[in-house]
Amino acid sequence: MTINSSQIVKPDPSGTLEQKALARLIGNRRTGYDPFYKTTYEYSIPSEGRYQWQWFWDSCFHIIALARLDHNMAISELESLLIPQRDDGFIGHIAYWGRRGAVMSAIYGQSRIGEWRRRHSGMIQPPVLAHALEELWIQTKDSAVLNRFLPKVRAFYNWLDRERNHASTGLIGILSPYEAGTDNNPSFDRALGVSNPNRSEILWANRKLDWYNMFRTSNFNYQTAIMRDRFVVIDPFMNSVYADGWSSLHRMHEAIGELECAYTAARQAEKTTAAINEYCWDDQVNHFIYLHGANQTPDKTLSVGAIFPLILRGTPKDRIARMMEQYVTNPDHFWRPFPIPSVAASEKSYDSESEKMIWRGPICMNLNWLLSRGLKSHGYLSEAKIIAERSKEVAFNDFREFYSPETGRGMRGTLFGWATAAVAIDT
Repeated sequence: MTINSSQIVKPDPSGTLEQKALARLIGNRRTGYDPFYKTTYEYSIPSEGRYQWQWFWDSCFHIIALARLDHNMAISELESLLIPQRDDGFIGHIAYWGRRGAVMSAIYGQSRIGEWRRRHSGMIQPPVLAHALEELWIQTKDSAVLNRFLPKVRAFYNWLDRERNHASTGLIGILSPYEAGTDNNPSFDRALGVSNPNRSEILWANRKLDWYNMFRTSNFNYQTAIMRDRFVVIDPFMNSVYADGWSSLHRMHEAIGELECAYTAARQAEKTTAAINEYCWDDQVNHFIYLHGANQTPDKTLSVGAIFPLILRGTPKDRIARMMEQYVTNPDHFWRPFPIPSVAASEKSYDSESEKMIWRGPICMNLNWLLSRGLKSHGYLSEAKIIAERSKEVAFNDFREFYSPETGRGMRGTLFGWATAAVAIDT
């Protein structure tokens, strides 16, 4: 599928933020032929060296950026992301493209044993797929985009509802920190069985969990995982993104006259939002909490997930106001010079400068895109504007995986694709 006059800006590594972003995504572009799927692929890798494959939520944010930069590149990225989708709707968090894909899938130990040749992992990642399609549709103003891709995108959310729905609550559970995308988030430490870990300890804990899930949970079967109770977590960040995705689906179905699908998507968004507020809100601390294990043991670590339900329009206004005053705009917690950190500055695990233990302080453009939209939807326009301006400032200087919330210094992965999402953080 192609669109005429798709390129919005001209790539220029020394030009505007938009021109730099397009140049970066072109520089990260990979194309080829996959012998298993017998088709060509085209996507932007997250970063040279460390991340050579197609990561699910990275690609979604590439699409969100490309929707403002080059529509045909966005469409090609989405097409490639959906090629490995199973008939039941599942999409793994990594697609291992090319002739070495099956080998790498097996080595990393993140794939269903019987599906190594299928070149994708057996895990999920934050479901921002509907967000990506909605942005592409909004920017192209072309309903053909929805007619082409919406059935496959909806099938993925149906799979999540069917296979990860925790006790029919509407909440989805995760079986690994990697599924949340926020790998070393301290909210997962206790569930992993670690305390104040170093990089080696947390990597080993995650690696053991990967292999356990492959061999002991019937290939990432959620009900088996609950029964074995090794690592099952209800993450308010993950569920907020999930609920927000259903709202995007509602709007897209409605736009092309699929009213029954629009209705069921809206009901699902409402159900998950209500469940987040019923099960994850804690009145004692005035923020949302993580729930660990089959018994749903509360974890009150003040990571960014604790405030993330503010992106949902269905979160009660009084809760939003309490979180905003007590945590979000408080410099002792999240309102650092370059907001919003992945962990509150008040947490003992907060490390704004670490390039080894990720997601324990530094900011990230993908979360800021989601948070800025959420703040605007609740009328916090000045706060959203500051997030947008600071995000664009650091991204203009350098496209990096993370940035210091104290200085704005770029950190960890270089030439990083998802940092280009800053072009879509509207002021």
